[in-house]
Amino acid sequence: MSTSQKDRKGTQRARLLEGMLLAAVRKGYEGSSIAQVIAHAGVSRPTFYEYFADKESCFLAVHQAISEQLIDGVSKAVQAEPPERALQTGLRMLILSAEAEPDRARFLVNETLAGGHRVLDQRDWMVGRMEQIIEQARAKASPKASTPDLPTRAVVGGICGLLAPRLRRNEHDLRSLAEEITSWIDSYCHPTEHHRWRTLYPGPPLQPLKHTSKLALRTPLTLPPGRPRLSSAEVARNQRERILYATADVAARKGYTAATVSDITTTAGVDKRVFYANFRDKQQSFLAVHEFGFQQLMAACASAYFSGSSWPERIWEGIRAGAHFDATHPVLAHIGYVESHAVGSPAIQRVEVSHAAFKIFLQEGSLRTSTPPPRPVHDAIASTIFEIGYHHARMRQIQQLPLLTPHATYLVLTPFLGRMEANDFVDEQLRRHEQTSTPSPDWGKPTG
Repeated sequence: MSTSQKDRKGTQRARLLEGMLLAAVRKGYEGSSIAQVIAHAGVSRPTFYEYFADKESCFLAVHQAISEQLIDGVSKAVQAEPPERALQTGLRMLILSAEAEPDRARFLVNETLAGGHRVLDQRDWMVGRMEQIIEQARAKASPKASTPDLPTRAVVGGICGLLAPRLRRNEHDLRSLAEEITSWIDSYCHPTEHHRWRTLYPGPPLQPLKHTSKLALRTPLTLPPGRPRLSSAEVARNQRERILYATADVAARKGYTAATVSDITTTAGVDKRVFYANFRDKQQSFLAVHEFGFQQLMAACASAYFSGSSWPERIWEGIRAGAHFDATHPVLAHIGYVESHAVGSPAIQRVEVSHAAFKIFLQEGSLRTSTPPPRPVHDAIASTIFEIGYHHARMRQIQQLPLLTPHATYLVLTPFLGRMEANDFVDEQLRRHEQTSTPSPDWGKPTG
């Protein structure tokens, strides 16, 4: 191949990547198409297939190119600063990169979440690679150096989640956000040799909850053949519930993008006519499941939250109830954490509503201090908690979430109470559970 041919092919591929970027940012992953990509790129459809097998492979190529550029920038920034500031430096670079190139950042933190399993794998690789860079740098610091006692991966993913709605709203002035997030991270700093929370080791089992969801844990039974001894309303309710549970089950197994109405009806044991009598299409059934799960989760959290006698106790009980709900309803948790962006803008809006609902529980904390953290800190806490749930859902480890109640409580309380008081409170709660608990062998190990 001649040099001119190589140059032409390189230019065509670059134009296709740019076309995919533009299509995804404007229309989202689900709404973008090969036709839009080639229109933006100014090439023919056969030319597209010379480089990519399908839309997903083109999308993945864009993600790889942009994420590698971001990772390189984070690596250089972290290496140029003291190792004990690695996390703060990496997050600052992440935020300022989003300010400098908002379309590329939006692609990484928004549109990627709407892809299938392969796309989410690429997103998780990016977050994991940034964690690795930050941890490798931080390992060079003295054990006595003051560093953030936080799980790096969860925080990196949480800041990606923090940026997502801002970029969707075209908020591109992010410099003050970078300063506020740096100050937030600083509030968790103390000598590395005394760290407790940097690694998400499961904590000890806790005593049974007083407030639990009454939601059934199993799909309603299929009605027997023949004329049922139920009213038409009871039959309709049974069929609808089976479709909802089947939708959640298919989402957990295949993901929203790959799921079909046929998958749902087969799993539910109903005819397609029954499905379409209840839902217009696949999206509507997923939205119904997402809304159903959100309402049940918030009911469980709110009931537990208001049972506490003090704000820290309310936070502990609310987190514990939410984690227990997720652990006992893993397929609903999977839709809430993993599939919501793929379902489309209505579900994304509901994710934002769920974050806003969680942040209501933080409002009371601001009244406890003369210098309450700024609002973006509330956003960062909510996004980091969400990232912990997302990661465990992706790893099929949702059942571990209740054992991370101490970690999540410390994460929430520290900016409001201070690190020492937050630690003391968590220890007090754990002592109350000691009589019925056996700690994990790794629980409480310093991670420095």
